[in-house]
Amino acid sequence: MHRFLSLTLVAAACGGPAAVTAPPAVVRPTVDVHAAAESDVNAYVVSDGRGTVIIDATRSSSDARAVAALARTRGDGPVTLLITHGHPDHFLGIGALAAELPGLRVVVARQEIEDDIVGMASWMAGEGWLEHEPAMKPRTEANPDGFDYAGTIEVLPEPRLVLPGGAVLELTADYAPTEAAHMTTIYSRDLGALFTSDLAYHDVHAWLGVGVTVEAATTWQRTLTRLEADWRSARPTIYPGHGAPTDLAVLAATRRYIGDLLEVARASATDEAARDAMIARYPDHANRDFLLAMSIANQRALAAASAE
Repeated sequence: MHRFLSLTLVAAACGGPAAVTAPPAVVRPTVDVHAAAESDVNAYVVSDGRGTVIIDATRSSSDARAVAALARTRGDGPVTLLITHGHPDHFLGIGALAAELPGLRVVVARQEIEDDIVGMASWMAGEGWLEHEPAMKPRTEANPDGFDYAGTIEVLPEPRLVLPGGAVLELTADYAPTEAAHMTTIYSRDLGALFTSDLAYHDVHAWLGVGVTVEAATTWQRTLTRLEADWRSARPTIYPGHGAPTDLAVLAATRRYIGDLLEVARASATDEAARDAMIARYPDHANRDFLLAMSIANQRALAAASAE
């Protein structure tokens, strides 16, 4: 006690502070889930009442407008949109969110994710897959009124986002190719929450369609095993890219699902037989008509090519 008093007096005599003040307490954020009507995909609204981070933008303008309305209920502070990876069900709502939330900052964790987004949007436009979202066709010389992805998206200089009240969202984006070529996960110590994006699917058929090789699928399984080990002691709530928030068991469940789909794709004589086999194993999983169908078609084609 005497030592502390002496140091304080010396500091005051030298022009320093006369007392030691504690740093302000971190404002604990809240998290809201928007389960999109299209693609069974999630957007998350993390807010401390002074500012907000939206995680992913959904696939449609209508869903994105609903996310914006949810964000507005959390206050009128600055809003940042983080896109976790370059799949369209996570980024096509950017334009609608930006229109609804003036001053919106759109960020990614690494340059490669911005490149993935631009590449995917350009490919979709070329295939005619953006006719239902014409405002999201990329800006080009031929389409000068298109969406300026590169000019809108900012690459973060460090792997974290800080809310105005001091809560930190820690980002990890150094994953090898899995469900996507590049992926971001987000951890909030204040919420006890791990946002896995599409590394985890909860009661929704997972995407193993075009772009997911057998090597990427097995890397995905190993990544899930590593995440289980890394987070076993902390036991955060898991907020997946698709499906309801849950616990760490979803990581093992997703790993088993990947193994089952690879096995079924190799063993089935037709896409229809493979689809029936997966539905029999996962009767309550959502999104059979797109995610499951596209994944089976891709993995059966890869299996056939490797057998030649």
